[in-house]
Amino acid sequence: MTNREKGYFCTLAASLLAPPDREMVGQVKQGRIWSLLEENIGKWVGDPQLLAELSAEKNPVGDLSALQMEYERLFGNLLGAKISLVESTYKPWTGDSGCALAFAGDKGLLMGDAALHMREIFRQLSLELPEEFRSSPDHLVLELEFLSLLYNCATQEQVQRFITDHLDWIPDLKEQVDRANPHPFYRKVIELINLFLVHESKEAKDKGHGPKNFH
Repeated sequence: MTNREKGYFCTLAASLLAPPDREMVGQVKQGRIWSLLEENIGKWVGDPQLLAELSAEKNPVGDLSALQMEYERLFGNLLGAKISLVESTYKPWTGDSGCALAFAGDKGLLMGDAALHMREIFRQLSLELPEEFRSSPDHLVLELEFLSLLYNCATQEQVQRFITDHLDWIPDLKEQVDRANPHPFYRKVIELINLFLVHESKEAKDKGHGPKNFH
């Protein structure tokens, strides 16, 4: 994949993990969304059986109301699966050994180190945080959109640094989603994101592109 295609994939993935609307469902049902993936997914997947399973689910979206209900059950409903799409909740709130707060090492909290780092990145790059992400600047949707931007204007080393620093929790998210017996659409989206990131990290390692800071 070219960097432009990788950026497109990240933008696409971000849109698929936003609250579903009629436009998104319509685009998925048209089938054009998966055309780029069909050309590249074989490079990401080492297990032929897994590739066959993903290919068999080419268009699993269903109707809008069912997808909205499932999104709410998985990611929005406190009485549902309660799966977080926010990085901070998967990591200790802070790695600062000098922090005296009793919950400093706890997980499941918002606005941890990852969120503060994302907010600082946006500040240094003179980017404005969207209003809906002010309280969770490390939300996966925003992180994927930012990764798309990096593919279009940053070095490979900087891209890999961001993946290493901010997207290393995706396997934990995938595990939670799998346990929740999700709608095939969301199982597939998370699976594809995880496969993409694993492939990117492996490719960077093979090419000797170690992560470097971009801020």
